[in-house]
Amino acid sequence: MDNPSPVRPILVALGSEAQSLRLIHAGFRLARERAAPWIGVYVDRGQGSATEDAEQVQVWMQEAQRLGAEVRTVEAPTLAQGLADLTRRTHAQALVMGRSRDRWPWARLGHSTADELQRRGLDAELVVMDDPGARAEPGAPTMAFGALAGTFLVLATATGLAWLVPAEGNLALVLPVYLLGVTLIAHHWGAALGILASVLSVLLYNLLLETPRFHEAASRWPNLLFFLLMLLAAQLMIGLLRRLRAQAREVQRRELHTASLYLLGRALARSLSPDEVAATAAEHLRRVFKARAWLLFPEGEAWKVRPEAPGEHLDEPLPPPSELLPRLVVGADAGDPLEPLPVGPAFCLSLLSTDQSEGVLRILPRDGEPLQPSSWELLKAFAVQIALALERLRWLEEARRAQLDHETERLRSTLLGAIGHDLRTPLAAIHGAASSLLLPGDLPGAAQRDLLTMIQEESERLAHLLGNLLDLTRLESGTIQVHKEWQPLEEVIGSALGRLERHSGVLPVRVDLPEDLPSAPFDAALIEQVLINLLSNAKAHAPGQDVDLRAWAEPDWLHLEVADRGPGIPEESLERVFDKFFRLPGAGDGGVGLGLAICRAILQAHGGRIHASNRLGGGSVFGLALPLEGTPPPGLVPEEAR
Repeated sequence: MDNPSPVRPILVALGSEAQSLRLIHAGFRLARERAAPWIGVYVDRGQGSATEDAEQVQVWMQEAQRLGAEVRTVEAPTLAQGLADLTRRTHAQALVMGRSRDRWPWARLGHSTADELQRRGLDAELVVMDDPGARAEPGAPTMAFGALAGTFLVLATATGLAWLVPAEGNLALVLPVYLLGVTLIAHHWGAALGILASVLSVLLYNLLLETPRFHEAASRWPNLLFFLLMLLAAQLMIGLLRRLRAQAREVQRRELHTASLYLLGRALARSLSPDEVAATAAEHLRRVFKARAWLLFPEGEAWKVRPEAPGEHLDEPLPPPSELLPRLVVGADAGDPLEPLPVGPAFCLSLLSTDQSEGVLRILPRDGEPLQPSSWELLKAFAVQIALALERLRWLEEARRAQLDHETERLRSTLLGAIGHDLRTPLAAIHGAASSLLLPGDLPGAAQRDLLTMIQEESERLAHLLGNLLDLTRLESGTIQVHKEWQPLEEVIGSALGRLERHSGVLPVRVDLPEDLPSAPFDAALIEQVLINLLSNAKAHAPGQDVDLRAWAEPDWLHLEVADRGPGIPEESLERVFDKFFRLPGAGDGGVGLGLAICRAILQAHGGRIHASNRLGGGSVFGLALPLEGTPPPGLVPEEAR
């Protein structure tokens, strides 16, 4: 039979833009819908991408890995070639990629990456997600020699085109040529060169009118005035374009900030301790702000610094909490409680929650670079997220302590109430019997024996109660060692029935054990105590009724079941019957509710389990299971299994 062909993967093209997060989620949903693996791929075109872009790409790739993707980095001269090569190598069924608008209008006349991939004839579905808000980051305008040379070249080209206008033509046709040149220069190389190009264009245009060729072509001043107005309009257009580009960059920056906050918030939500919060915060701050960060928690006159890195220390000693915290409070009084406070080369922010300060965030920019005020809003948002995460952990810890205190108090009250009642009854009987024996006068021999028998029985009852309490305490604390030995279950069942019969007479117990019941590893004394507790419980709640005890084996488990024909257990109490000091309503003067709790503790110590259910036709069933772990000694293996 031929092996089924492997499922073809789905590729997701990643970059440094915020759009990559949407691509990751789209690829994850598509892979889940098609039950296919997926790969996050970044094409390194070797163009010397900025460190910030490379680190942002790592953030997106780690996010893809978290969602179950395989990540790869491919080196190729072009994006289309890298994606095409990987698509063919992996036999991908689909390629998910983004499409953003180029800031250059004429770039749209060419072919996009998606068009290039379609022309290559890939055997894969192409899923293109539009991102109309994305804009490429323009380079900073400079006055380098190349820019100046380009400016003069554009003006020379415009002048050459103007010279080609016929002498008898209208020279106003030349003005748009210069206008286009000035617009191109200002847009590509900045406003400074745009102003220089405007002045040079007016001079060149004026010199052009002075030439014999165009001396009579048009009146000078109307043309010059028209030319100047057109240049002013061009400068206005360029200013509007720059504002739009700045707004687009701001939108992209805010989009990245939102994505960063989203990733930080989700990571902090999974943190279970302040140390994990500190490690998560330090990692995200390093990626976003390119800076080292620590969380500082005051401990007297010293700081507890987290996260701790072997061999790494703070570059400069910090002021003690008694000095630094008031300085942060002064910042709060000034209006903004999260304003970064310069402390040496670093900045400190108070981690304020709803009711108190959770600590201090210390951030040290890389290579001593100052922290730009433009990044303060995001940094303060990070501080709020970290403070809320620490507050959540603090409230959870306080809630756990309150719950533990409440449970301890409840158990103490229940214990005192239960033991107080069960101790008073036998103590009163013992005291009454002893007082009767001490009365003056001779009591008949039969009366003395009855009183002494009462003292003995009530003493045994007290000893049994205290023994149960001690056993349960030792089992829960782990001080009782479980000595497992491979042995047949029949011997333990017989021993438990024998002890009960010696104490209470013959019991109506029907035992059903298969002949091939295997041996099991367990502590005989503890399992015998479990059986005695279950059988005594059945006798107490179903007096005079038959009790069924049966056992059977399954792979890796040995099962035993005790069933009675008593009144049964309410459905809402089937789990609670194993709680300490729990007694069913109307249970009468039974024990204090420790027998079944001891059974559960013994089974848990063996790695087994116990449960309660109601029996068809009336009654209750208690079932337990012991694990069959390890290999039995050769003498205990049945002949047919050898």
